[in-house]
Amino acid sequence: MPGGFFITGTGTDVGKTIVTAGLVRFFQRCGLEPLAVKPVQSGAVADGSGGYDSPDGQVYRIAGGRWDPVQQCPNILREACSPHLAATMEGQVLDTASIARQVRELESEGFLLVEGAGGVMVPLNTHETMLDLMKELGYPVILVSANLLGTINHTLLSVEALKQAGLTVGGIITTEPSPEEDVAGMHRDNIETIESFSNIPVLASLNWIPDFNIHKPSVWEEVDRIFDLIDMELLQKRVGKIK
Repeated sequence: MPGGFFITGTGTDVGKTIVTAGLVRFFQRCGLEPLAVKPVQSGAVADGSGGYDSPDGQVYRIAGGRWDPVQQCPNILREACSPHLAATMEGQVLDTASIARQVRELESEGFLLVEGAGGVMVPLNTHETMLDLMKELGYPVILVSANLLGTINHTLLSVEALKQAGLTVGGIITTEPSPEEDVAGMHRDNIETIESFSNIPVLASLNWIPDFNIHKPSVWEEVDRIFDLIDMELLQKRVGKIK
């Protein structure tokens, strides 16, 4: 039984946080006790009391998940740049073994949904990347891909890196982060081509939501509608029993 999933993306701003929050809600409806974790956050926001919080964690909370930044976001960095650079600017050194220990300490709190920073190969220090953290944890991976022109290349490269690292890819979730016109059925063809070449299922396709606002219940109702299409039986066949 996996202790959780690692949610990574094909790059920055592809929708990982909304997907992670949506998965929190999905697994809640499945009767589980999911806990979203953001082990490394760059671009932190002031919390109003002199400290800093994760903007991603605030999304989890608004979506209905539990959120304690001290526990669930142990490495908060202020600068909005790559984690290795943000840490250097604050005189810190990130280490994948230490971060993995911090994450594993939360396994007793629930089924973990660990959101990475940026994409698969984002550096954490001078010699380790987000991929090394995924390998250290060994959780099955859910890959988030923005369904735009170029996504086939980005997704297949990310999948290949994950497979070469010996990681199990539980599935892919695509997002539509802009109202880009779906020329000649490109969105559907992207999904079909990715599944064909990677032999990995696209679990859900989160469509463009006009007037997106995380404080609007209708937004989360639409996310729920899409995520309820996830085939839980198929997912469990790929990663093992989830409970």
